[in-house]
Amino acid sequence: MNEETLGLVDYLAVEFPAGRMTGEGFDLLAELVRGGTLRVLDLEFVAKGPDGTVRKVLLGEVEHGSDIDVTRWQGLSSGLLDQEDVMEVGASLEAGSLAGILVYENLWSVALLDAMDRNGARLIGQGRIVPQDLLDQLNTTESS
Repeated sequence: MNEETLGLVDYLAVEFPAGRMTGEGFDLLAELVRGGTLRVLDLEFVAKGPDGTVRKVLLGEVEHGSDIDVTRWQGLSSGLLDQEDVMEVGASLEAGSLAGILVYENLWSVALLDAMDRNGARLIGQGRIVPQDLLDQLNTTESS
C-alpha cells in the first residue's frame, strides 16, 4: 500500500430528533476504525434550539449510551468541514434536534486506487447515490 494514496473520502450528516442518540453508532464507528475499514477525518455535532438558533456542540457534551471513549475523536479536523457546512446542516434540522457530521476516509479503497495507479489508470469521477433515491427508483421500476 502506497503511504501517499488517500482513499475515497465521504461524509454523512445524521439528524437525531429531540437531541437524543444512543451509543450504538459510536460503538459501530469504533469497530469500523479498529477493523481498518475507515478512518475518521472530522466528527462535528450541531444543535438547533427550540428557537431555531444553530450552534456547534462539543463532542464531550453529546449525551450517548456507550462505553466507548468518544473523546478519541475530539478535535479531529481535516479542515474539510467549515462553519458554512455546519450552518448548512443546522439549517436542515428540526428545532430541538442534534446532528452529527462525519467525514471519513474509506481505507478499503486505498489498495484499489494503488492498483489503478500502478497500471496507469486514473480516477476521473466519484459520486454517491442516496439510498432513498435508489429505493424510489426501484419502486418506480417495479410498478411500471
